Amino acid sequence: MTTPMALDAALAGASGRDDYPDHTYTYLFCDLLTDQLLAELPLSGVQYSTALNGIGTLRALVPYNDETLLLDPENATTPGRTAVYVDRDGVIVWGGVLWTRTIAKGGKSIQASTFESYFQRRYVRTTLSTDTSLILDTDYVPDGQRLYADQRFIVWCLFRYAAMLPGGDIRIDTSNLSGSGGATGVGRNISYFGYERPEIYAAIQSLAGAEDGFDWGIDVGWNPVANNVAPTRYRRARLWFPQRGRSADESGLVFTKGGPAGNILDFDWPEDGTSIATDETGLGAGEGEAKLIASQQSADMLASGWPLLEDVQTYPDVVDLAQLQGLANAGLNARSRASVQPWFDVVADGDPAFGSYSVGDSALFVIDPEPRMPYGLEVELRITGIDNAARRGPETVRLTCAAV
Repeated sequence: MTTPMALDAALAGASGRDDYPDHTYTYLFCDLLTDQLLAELPLSGVQYSTALNGIGTLRALVPYNDETLLLDPENATTPGRTAVYVDRDGVIVWGGVLWTRTIAKGGKSIQASTFESYFQRRYVRTTLSTDTSLILDTDYVPDGQRLYADQRFIVWCLFRYAAMLPGGDIRIDTSNLSGSGGATGVGRNISYFGYERPEIYAAIQSLAGAEDGFDWGIDVGWNPVANNVAPTRYRRARLWFPQRGRSADESGLVFTKGGPAGNILDFDWPEDGTSIATDETGLGAGEGEAKLIASQQSADMLASGWPLLEDVQTYPDVVDLAQLQGLANAGLNARSRASVQPWFDVVADGDPAFGSYSVGDSALFVIDPEPRMPYGLEVELRITGIDNAARRGPETVRLTCAAV
């Protein structure tokens, strides 16, 4: 583990700077349903991350001492009903649900996950469908069981359905998913059968991962302050089509290793051939010989000498063959090359600075020739994960990336 003094020296050496600002972190613990502030608690050992189309995490220690016990940390950190926000220099950079708490030296360790994780604990209990022949109440959700056909509005319906059940409204703003967000133009014929209890998070992920899918997530932040009213926070569901983020040309983001202004401290370039497929099969709804099946092969790879490498994925809620074929096509495209998920440890307060990029953005990564990369590297990659360790002084950020 790098000590703070060693980290300071490494940061100064990498970027030629030794004047990094001190950062002020505030940790807010709120009621999950009402967002009412329960306590502002100090934390130590804080690590927090965000993920593209996934779930970010937070790990930290709540110190138990004479100062913090006055704030009632036991009540303010109840797992399963507490929201946690990370404010960095006046900007909320992370928010989610506190799920676990364990006794640790000096206090209690907590683990939280971004608000998307709540919908791993929510299920469809009444059949919802775009097909009116499968439902009794043909009014649209939330008044009835009918789903809008466009994929954006299906996601809106799922969030609205979750919020309408008693105790199910955790104040997710869905305005970006409704008419103001605009249709994607991609229709889906889909049904969620209540007797199967499909998970809402998995249902959204399946839609997002299909051919012509989308990126999605739940943003957090401060609402504008007006009329001397105490500041409030938002939890905002977002959907980006066709994808989230900017290209490297649009973002202007460049990370370099080597030279006087290098801002990459360390990196790795792991490659995993076990994920490669030249033949992808998707299994949909149905049983036995009636089960929906769609397959796609990479003719180019097979013709060039690749062996037959098969992959099978199951999508039990998909009842439309065209959608299932799209999922198989998208799966093959994602698995048609070795999985490469490089990571880069970068200077948080360098240029580009933490906060000027987000998951979904693409950046140019440049590495001068060195023993690990003898020919050097210059490649555009998409940022799929951002992991930060909170410190008052200089910080490093780990960027996990994928091919554009």
